[in-house]
Amino acid sequence: MARNTAIIAIALVATSGIYAQSISDKATNDETVHMSKEEPAMRKAFARAAETLPAFLELAAKPKEGTSSYALKVAISDGRNTEYFWVNSFSHEGNVFAGSLNNEPRLVKKHKLGDRITFQRNQIVDWTYVDALTGKTAGNFTACALLSKEPPEQAAAFMRRYGLSCEQ
Repeated sequence: MARNTAIIAIALVATSGIYAQSISDKATNDETVHMSKEEPAMRKAFARAAETLPAFLELAAKPKEGTSSYALKVAISDGRNTEYFWVNSFSHEGNVFAGSLNNEPRLVKKHKLGDRITFQRNQIVDWTYVDALTGKTAGNFTACALLSKEPPEQAAAFMRRYGLSCEQ
């Protein structure tokens, strides 16, 4: 699986759960990783993404050469469950966004992979893109939060494999 596809495939569900597999295994198998949005690491990730979102949106509007896979992570609710999805091929006018759902829904079944959805800016909880020139993935703060629950050697292997720096 390509590096950018695996990073984007990690979906987050707003519940707590038990880790039977490593996060790398789950990314490879397009499975969800569970963590409460109230976990301190996840709250920090959401805050960091919100703080840096304006600069990301400027860059996404005029991408630098060698960058690709621009995506937003969006909270989608069905009234009972909230699930977080990566959305790519996005555009926006003001605070109204539209893009293509890049994860298979597990809990929120009102959408399916590839659906074009609309959402508000306040639903965005993360962002990411890949810089092929540096081999790094930018953003993806929620993956770093998820990695905080992994054994250090597995977290380090994941970051090396996908060019993710949690020191951003």
